[in-house]
Amino acid sequence: MEMEYKDPSKRGRWIVLTGVILAVVAGGAAFFLINNAQQQAGQSGLKTTTGVVAAVAIPARKPIEATDVVVRTDIPLDGTNAEGVVTDPAQLVGRVLAVDVKVGQLVTTNLLASTTAGAQFSILKPDETVAPDSEAWRAVSLTVPDDRAVGGLLGPGMLVDVFMTASVNVPQSILDQGTYYTDQSTKISWQDMEILSRQGTFYIVKATLPVAEEISHLQAAGNAQFSMVLRPDADTRILDVSALGATTNRIIQRYGLPVPETYPKGSGSIASQPPIPSITPAPSPAPSASAGPSPSGSATP
Repeated sequence: MEMEYKDPSKRGRWIVLTGVILAVVAGGAAFFLINNAQQQAGQSGLKTTTGVVAAVAIPARKPIEATDVVVRTDIPLDGTNAEGVVTDPAQLVGRVLAVDVKVGQLVTTNLLASTTAGAQFSILKPDETVAPDSEAWRAVSLTVPDDRAVGGLLGPGMLVDVFMTASVNVPQSILDQGTYYTDQSTKISWQDMEILSRQGTFYIVKATLPVAEEISHLQAAGNAQFSMVLRPDADTRILDVSALGATTNRIIQRYGLPVPETYPKGSGSIASQPPIPSITPAPSPAPSASAGPSPSGSATP
């Protein structure tokens, strides 16, 4: 019985040829899919742009440094970031942001607080404009020691209420009536003020023109001191403070502080010491005795 002989080399060639065909088909399919995706992306209007993004987290009110930003060339462009894109980092260096910016976030011009490079703050917010009927905002400085400024922990962007403590001088004719006396008086004067900048104990706050005038006068007069208390960010209420105000006697009455009394108690006026007697002059020295006869009866040698 004869056996059929099969050449194994022919079978191997078929296997190789089949693999090549499959590879070509797979490559063509991949090319088709990629090309189709690109065409669909182009048809959907997806565009990219070049812009400056934050290389590190940049806090508000901090001047931008050259190392804070980088340029990206593949930023997806849409309706949310089409305006205010900056392509040159040099246009942002030295400018101040009105809000915190996260790493990778696009830095656009509408996020800037300062209108010029080198400015440490801006009086108006990005969404505020000047109009004939708009509020006349000004920046004015206050001197507040750390112990009256939440331990010196206040900074730009925080909202505070400002207390004023002034000396109240009562005329002598009213003092004689026994009701009022000269002392310090404290009251909350301005609410919901934004700190724009700080340098040591100097605080620059945003104020209306009339308030800025009042603060400037009190600072120049030197008979008033200021204190600041921090407000929660969410609390923007302007409260009625007409019934508030603190003096020493009001605090004594409100909290029932005991009034100091003289101890030990006296029954009348305090006895005074007798007057110091006048000094008696010292007596004059007695005159010395002169030589004379011996007393009678004395023996003579």
